[in-house]
Amino acid sequence: MDPTAVVPSWVTLLIQVPLVGVFIWYSLEMSKRSAESQKVFLDALDKRDEAFERRNKAVIDAISALNNAICAQLKQIEHGQDMHDQYVRENFNKVSARAARKSSN
Repeated sequence: MDPTAVVPSWVTLLIQVPLVGVFIWYSLEMSKRSAESQKVFLDALDKRDEAFERRNKAVIDAISALNNAICAQLKQIEHGQDMHDQYVRENFNKVSARAARKSSN
Protein backbone atom coordinates (compact mmCIF):
# COMPACT_ATOMS: atom_id res chain seq x y z
CA MET A 1 0.00 0.00 0.00
CA ASP A 2 1.03 3.53 -0.78
CA PRO A 3 1.95 5.44 2.44
CA THR A 4 0.48 8.73 1.16
CA ALA A 5 -2.88 7.15 0.56
CA VAL A 6 -3.37 6.61 4.27
CA VAL A 7 -2.54 10.18 5.31
CA PRO A 8 -5.75 12.02 6.13
CA SER A 9 -6.53 15.15 4.09
CA TRP A 10 -6.47 17.46 7.13
CA VAL A 11 -2.76 16.66 7.60
CA THR A 12 -1.91 17.93 4.12
CA LEU A 13 -4.04 20.98 4.83
CA LEU A 14 -2.20 21.48 8.11
CA ILE A 15 1.12 21.40 6.26
CA GLN A 16 -0.09 24.09 3.81
CA VAL A 17 -1.28 26.52 6.52
CA PRO A 18 2.23 27.76 7.49
CA LEU A 19 3.12 28.17 3.83
CA VAL A 20 0.00 30.26 3.24
CA GLY A 21 0.79 32.23 6.39
CA VAL A 22 4.32 32.96 5.17
CA PHE A 23 2.95 34.02 1.78
CA ILE A 24 0.42 36.38 3.39
CA TRP A 25 3.11 37.85 5.69
CA TYR A 26 5.46 38.32 2.72
CA SER A 27 2.72 40.01 0.67
CA LEU A 28 1.84 42.38 3.52
CA GLU A 29 5.51 43.18 4.16
CA MET A 30 6.10 43.97 0.48
CA SER A 31 2.98 46.15 0.43
CA LYS A 32 4.23 48.03 3.51
CA ARG A 33 7.70 48.53 2.00
CA SER A 34 6.14 49.68 -1.25
CA ALA A 35 4.04 52.25 0.61
CA GLU A 36 7.11 53.47 2.51
CA SER A 37 9.11 53.76 -0.71
CA GLN A 38 6.28 55.65 -2.35
CA LYS A 39 6.11 58.04 0.62
CA VAL A 40 9.87 58.66 0.45
CA PHE A 41 9.60 59.24 -3.30
CA LEU A 42 6.73 61.71 -2.91
CA ASP A 43 8.61 63.53 -0.13
CA ALA A 44 11.62 63.82 -2.42
CA LEU A 45 9.38 65.23 -5.16
CA ASP A 46 7.96 67.76 -2.70
CA LYS A 47 11.46 68.85 -1.69
CA ARG A 48 12.45 69.17 -5.34
CA ASP A 49 9.35 71.25 -6.07
CA GLU A 50 10.04 73.50 -3.08
CA ALA A 51 13.63 74.03 -4.24
CA PHE A 52 12.35 74.80 -7.74
CA GLU A 53 9.89 77.34 -6.35
CA ARG A 54 12.65 78.98 -4.25
CA ARG A 55 14.86 79.19 -7.33
CA ASN A 56 12.06 80.67 -9.42
CA LYS A 57 11.32 83.23 -6.71
CA ALA A 58 15.01 84.17 -6.55
CA VAL A 59 15.13 84.57 -10.34
CA ILE A 60 11.95 86.67 -10.34
CA ASP A 61 13.31 88.83 -7.51
CA ALA A 62 16.60 89.31 -9.39
CA ILE A 63 14.75 90.28 -12.58
CA SER A 64 12.59 92.69 -10.59
CA ALA A 65 15.67 94.30 -9.01
CA LEU A 66 17.30 94.59 -12.42
CA ASN A 67 14.12 96.12 -13.84
CA ASN A 68 14.02 98.66 -11.00
CA ALA A 69 17.67 99.56 -11.58
CA ILE A 70 17.08 100.03 -15.31
CA CYS A 71 14.03 102.20 -14.62
CA ALA A 72 16.05 104.35 -12.21
CA GLN A 73 18.78 104.76 -14.83
CA LEU A 74 16.22 105.73 -17.45
CA LYS A 75 14.80 108.35 -15.08
CA GLN A 76 18.31 109.76 -14.59
CA ILE A 77 18.85 109.86 -18.34
CA GLU A 78 15.48 111.54 -18.82
CA HIS A 79 16.34 114.12 -16.15
CA GLY A 80 19.70 114.77 -17.82
CA GLN A 81 18.00 115.17 -21.18
CA ASP A 82 15.47 117.59 -19.68
CA MET A 83 18.27 119.62 -18.11
CA HIS A 84 20.09 119.72 -21.46
CA ASP A 85 16.93 120.79 -23.31
CA GLN A 86 16.33 123.55 -20.75
CA TYR A 87 19.93 124.77 -21.08
CA VAL A 88 19.65 124.82 -24.89
CA ARG A 89 16.36 126.73 -24.77
CA GLU A 90 17.81 129.29 -22.37
CA ASN A 91 20.96 129.88 -24.41
CA PHE A 92 19.59 129.46 -27.94
CA ASN A 93 18.74 133.14 -28.36
CA LYS A 94 22.13 134.24 -27.06
CA VAL A 95 23.98 131.97 -29.45
CA SER A 96 21.72 132.96 -32.36
CA ALA A 97 22.30 136.66 -31.67
CA ARG A 98 26.06 136.13 -31.44
CA ALA A 99 26.07 134.16 -34.70
CA ALA A 100 24.03 136.89 -36.42
CA ARG A 101 26.52 139.57 -35.28
CA LYS A 102 29.47 137.56 -36.59
CA SER A 103 27.86 137.03 -39.95
CA SER A 104 27.00 140.74 -40.32
CA ASN A 105 30.62 141.79 -39.61
